[in-house]
Amino acid sequence: MSPAPLAQDAGAATSPSPPQPPQPQPPQRSPPQMPSFDDMFHQKFMDIIQKWKDDPRSPQLTSRDRKDFIDKAYRETDEIVFGGRQLSDQEIKLRALTKVFYKVLSEEPWSEDWIRPQDVERKLSRFEMHKDSVKLASEHGIYSPKEAIIAARKALQLQKNVFQDKDGNPDKTNLRGPFDDIEIIYIPGTVSSTATNKIDRDNIYPVSVASVANILHNHICRDMTRPFAMAQKFVTVTDTDELIKMRQFACDVCDFAPHLLDNDNISLLVVLLILTRSEICRRFENNGIRIEGSTVSHRRAECMKQKLGWKNPEDRKPFDNVAIELQTRVKNACFPAPRLQTSRVNRPRVNRKSSTPGTPGTPPIGYFAPPQPRYSLPSGLANSSIIVTDPSGASPYATTHQQWRNGAGASPSSTKAAPARTLLRTGPGSSATEPMDVD
Repeated sequence: MSPAPLAQDAGAATSPSPPQPPQPQPPQRSPPQMPSFDDMFHQKFMDIIQKWKDDPRSPQLTSRDRKDFIDKAYRETDEIVFGGRQLSDQEIKLRALTKVFYKVLSEEPWSEDWIRPQDVERKLSRFEMHKDSVKLASEHGIYSPKEAIIAARKALQLQKNVFQDKDGNPDKTNLRGPFDDIEIIYIPGTVSSTATNKIDRDNIYPVSVASVANILHNHICRDMTRPFAMAQKFVTVTDTDELIKMRQFACDVCDFAPHLLDNDNISLLVVLLILTRSEICRRFENNGIRIEGSTVSHRRAECMKQKLGWKNPEDRKPFDNVAIELQTRVKNACFPAPRLQTSRVNRPRVNRKSSTPGTPGTPPIGYFAPPQPRYSLPSGLANSSIIVTDPSGASPYATTHQQWRNGAGASPSSTKAAPARTLLRTGPGSSATEPMDVD
């Protein structure tokens, strides 16, 4: 009988399980990106405003309160973004310029509040009415430069809102009138009121109040809402059109709104980022305003100290580095260096001598041995050893004909013909008494 079939183990007979599909990996979460400086500042500023509104004891909000709120929100944001870590050179520059532009945002230097009244202390800079415009201004109820500028700004704003040309741009022809004809002059500050009184007003170029109002209304930072972005622009801008616009603004400030360059106006630092000190002094001088370069430097140092708290050169170094770089880019954009036209000069062809074997050239010095003087020998002395005696009494020396041919028997410095020599013969056959063949 055949053995009964063995029952197979159920566990051993199991078939391999099908491959499991790969489990999907959860997407890796990138670390949350820190909001930009301006966004963080805006949030903190709104929180401060909300707290002020929630306080029932808070008085009405003033421009002074607004300035303090901006400064507080800026300091808190600056500490979060830049504080407590090592900064790169680029971040140091951005931090310095961000502080400048947030100070511009808080103080609003384009406001009429920065125009000093005419009766201010005599040694401070200010505007004065031009003597030929006093009568015209009084006819329109204007008696001071500040009143004239405020009226011109209101007229300019009205014109921008109402009068437009076919392209939608403000129609400047509607501004013709008293504000284009009313002129003022800028009197720079001096060391004393006596020096201010001695300034010759007739040599100062007058400007219309409409021009001053236009510069204030179109200040480069007037529509600025993101100062950190503006700082980035000043640090990295390379576009030619943008650089030209920056220089145009700075030049217009020097020509038409020089009060923005006083030591208590933060716009001074914005202009000094674009123009050098010598350029500012030159434009002032062209307008009949005498101002020394040291005065601009003093204003700059005083403004940095009072507005930004930069009291030593180390604090001012990042600002100075940005100014040097930006001024160089502005200069290259506005005054590019002319290209040098290289003209090819037709030079005469020189026939060079070839040194190839077919046309041998002049060998270099020392290529051949110097010529040696040669002495002629009698025909009977060829291939024989002789003793030559110099008639001058010099010591005789022995030589051979082959050595004579090689020039070994003559002095290299000898240039005269060889003197006559006496041949002395000795030995057998030299005389009749001594025959050659002796038996």
